[in-house]
Amino acid sequence: MGIISFEKDSKIVFDEKEYFIKGYPSHTKVLIKQVEKPYTEIIVNVSELIKNSNNEKENNRSLVDIEQKDFDKALERYKIIEPLLELENRTAKDVQKIANKNKKGIATIYRWLSLYEELGTISSLSTKRENCGAKGKSRLASSVDTVIDSIIEEFYLTRQQYSLSTIYREIVKGCNYLGETPPTKNTIRNRINSVNPKLIAKRRRGIKVNETRGMPGSFPEVKMPLDVIQIDHTKVDVMVVDEETRQSIGRPNITVAIDVYSRMIYGFYISLDAINYFSVGQCLLHAIMPKDEILKEYSIKGEWPVYGLPRQVSMDNAKEFRSLSLQNFCQEFRITDVYRPVSRSHFGGIVERLIGTCMKNTHELPGTTFSNILEKATYNSEKEACMTISELEKWYLDFVVNIYHKTEHITLGMTPEEKFYQGLLGVGNDSIPFLPTVPVDNIKLRMALLPAIERKVQKNGITIDYVTYFSETLRKWIIPAQYKKLNPKLNNTVLCRRDPRDISKIYIYDEDIKDYIVVPYADIRKPSMNLKELRDSIAEAKKAITGRELEPHDIFEAYDRLHSYVETSKKEMKSVRRKQSSKKHQKKTIELEKKIIKESIEEKTQSLNKDIDDDDDGYEIYPID
Repeated sequence: MGIISFEKDSKIVFDEKEYFIKGYPSHTKVLIKQVEKPYTEIIVNVSELIKNSNNEKENNRSLVDIEQKDFDKALERYKIIEPLLELENRTAKDVQKIANKNKKGIATIYRWLSLYEELGTISSLSTKRENCGAKGKSRLASSVDTVIDSIIEEFYLTRQQYSLSTIYREIVKGCNYLGETPPTKNTIRNRINSVNPKLIAKRRRGIKVNETRGMPGSFPEVKMPLDVIQIDHTKVDVMVVDEETRQSIGRPNITVAIDVYSRMIYGFYISLDAINYFSVGQCLLHAIMPKDEILKEYSIKGEWPVYGLPRQVSMDNAKEFRSLSLQNFCQEFRITDVYRPVSRSHFGGIVERLIGTCMKNTHELPGTTFSNILEKATYNSEKEACMTISELEKWYLDFVVNIYHKTEHITLGMTPEEKFYQGLLGVGNDSIPFLPTVPVDNIKLRMALLPAIERKVQKNGITIDYVTYFSETLRKWIIPAQYKKLNPKLNNTVLCRRDPRDISKIYIYDEDIKDYIVVPYADIRKPSMNLKELRDSIAEAKKAITGRELEPHDIFEAYDRLHSYVETSKKEMKSVRRKQSSKKHQKKTIELEKKIIKESIEEKTQSLNKDIDDDDDGYEIYPID
């Protein structure tokens, strides 16, 4: 999973043309100029640039497509080079000291530094990432690489700002001394161009703090927007209604994130389902991405300029925040995940006060439950309810953008919006010095925020929660028993991603095509369901089956029985209406994800099918419905 940073003078691709960044008209827009004639200058939304995979710094493996052991190895390597990353004036002696301490070659340390500073993610240091033939990987002798990295450290990344000719002369001298053939001058120019612009700004030009705003680090003090984010969730104090019957289906849940520095709301996620890791992941996805599209979708006038990777995320100790997938996501982007001490609720006071403020405003909506029985008195919440969950989302968006962000905050002495721009621009400065770093908005980002499950591929496919998935694409992982006996180390374990809103398919990363494949039910005639329906069906099946293990057909038969109960139930049953409305809302919220995944897979399918004969093993990629 790649990242995109928007340093001035760096290259960017838009509409299949190459541009370079000239400046930032606003926090959500970039001024770019075409590299070649006619040198056109245009202003583009950040949200348009982050969808172009040509702009990402990494096009290979990431945390969503490497095994946990490989990610742990990458994290171990990061811990080794971390002291060097924090040095403001790093020297070759510092690198040598770390190499000796950890019993590694100096060239190895330089290689890890180069990978991390170029790509900016923990997974870039994994063993498989290094060996996957990444674009730009050096083919020079390791001793020559060591000379180049050392000279760049001592002569290029310094305030003295030596010229390219001087740097090249020093490299030639070092190579001659070792008896190695010096690289060309153009090779050195390309190597220098691959150095992280933020590192150049910090070490060569002496620019402070702002140059590292995009990439989160361990900065406990809250001095800037996105330094610390707090996340929490609660039930909304409003009853919502079904979109068709307009009858009450209960209170939805909301997960919300807030920027501690400015008190700007960072992102949110509203759902009728129980709070879980998926809720947290969807809140983070909404928070990190620019908000242009959702504002446009709901026709909300105004701007919501907060987006990008934070430095630190503060959460409580609930199990949904302790997910391994969430911890890996934070480690991947150097986001420090901090858990509040038990029984010390004031550590999350800011987000809790925000939730209290928002809930107080919902008490003016029809169908409110108020905050206690005394306030509610004889008010009939279910009878008065009239807003669907989509209408509640629209209300909340409008409230955030046009009321909360523009209302003076007692603690700040100004509005959250004013505080945000003050932190961004600096007092007395009217130009935007930087934009946040953002992950590429593609299938890999969305997969990273889905729950991950490791499973072995058997001859009949993959079984998760009694449901079997199969496609011909899995045959490459099926290992015959005789081969397994000859070589017990053969691995047929894969990492599966499953969207809890639709468990009729799973997603598996395929190293051969560098993308995800979709694996449907083994019996594609079976109905799709969400995770809640699956759990209910398993519980129902267990009541009817004794003396043997559950099988996939038992689950679907149980689902059909439960579904028939729903069909025959009276419409006024709130629990039934809630399930139906939840499914409708889920279907709506995954349309964007399906579109992105479908486009990615169809593109891979077209290129892959050109290379596969009809007589082959039937390898194909199943499209999204």
